[in-house]
Amino acid sequence: MERYSKTSSSKWQSRYSEEFKRFVCNEFLTGTVTRREIETKYNIGNSRITYWLREFGYDYSKPSIVPLQIMTNQSKSSSPQDEASLSQLKKELHEAKLLAEAYRKMIEVAEHEFKIKIVKKSNTK
Repeated sequence: MERYSKTSSSKWQSRYSEEFKRFVCNEFLTGTVTRREIETKYNIGNSRITYWLREFGYDYSKPSIVPLQIMTNQSKSSSPQDEASLSQLKKELHEAKLLAEAYRKMIEVAEHEFKIKIVKKSNTK
């Protein structure tokens, strides 16, 4: 694989070949190494990979690397402990919704009785 498509008199103006850019981007997108490690390995400038990814149309915004071992260890069946915690969380969510509704109703009654605005309009400064 050829690294440079054209050499110039200055090292700051060197142009990388299309094949080299795609190779480096693919290596980064496979998720085996970080962007900094690739930049050090191939001795390319900071943020060069990010620029190339945008150039090729990839949406690069801090990709998260998830190891495959974690994904394969997840079981599809639920244990009784998981079901108990799920029902507990559902109960807490229901209570939180009831509490929010009670607060909303109290504010509504207070606004009606005292004839004042408690809730602020969203577009005020």
